[in-house]
Amino acid sequence: MRMLLKTQAGNPILRKKARALSVSKIKTDEIQNLIKQMFFTLRKSHGVGLAAPQINQSLRLAVMEVKASKKNKKIKALKKTAVINPRILELSKETASDWEGCLSIKGIWAKVPRSTSVTVEYYNELAEKITETHTGLHAVIFQHEIDHLEGILFIDRVQDTKTIITESEYRNRILKKKKTKKV
Repeated sequence: MRMLLKTQAGNPILRKKARALSVSKIKTDEIQNLIKQMFFTLRKSHGVGLAAPQINQSLRLAVMEVKASKKNKKIKALKKTAVINPRILELSKETASDWEGCLSIKGIWAKVPRSTSVTVEYYNELAEKITETHTGLHAVIFQHEIDHLEGILFIDRVQDTKTIITESEYRNRILKKKKTKKV
C-alpha cells in the first residue's frame, strides 16, 4: 500500500465542488482501491478525515476514522467510514467553536464554529445508502470533510482570526492547558 500525496492549500482543486460518483461505480476495483489507499494515507498522516480533493481527486468521497481515547473519555471511536456522495440533511441550530486543523493546511489551527449535531445521507463502500445523525467530534468531522467536497476550507469558517495559531503553539498552549484541566 502506498501513501497518497496530499494536496495543499492554494491548489485549485481544493476550491472546486467535487463531482458525484455514480452508484454503479462504487464497487469497482478502482474506487475500492482508492478507498483503501485513502484509509492508509489517513492513518499514516494521523488524521481523522480525508476527502478525495485532498489527494487531487475531484470526487465526492471521504474517509473518516477516530480511535477512542483512553486519556479523554469524551473522544469516542468512529468506526472506519467511507462516505460517498454525502448530503447534509439537517444541521442543529446549536453551535460550538472548537479547534480544527487540516491535512491540507499543515501547521495551522483555529477555532471554528460548527453545528453540534448533523444528520447526513451518503453511500458507503458497499453502495448502501446510509442515513445517520452524529454529534460532538463526529459531527465536526462530517461537516469538515463535506466542506472539502464543496470547495470550502476550515479557514473559510473561522469567525475570529485571532484564534489562528501554529501547530507548535497549539500543542504547547492548548493541549497542555487541556491536560492541566484534567488533573
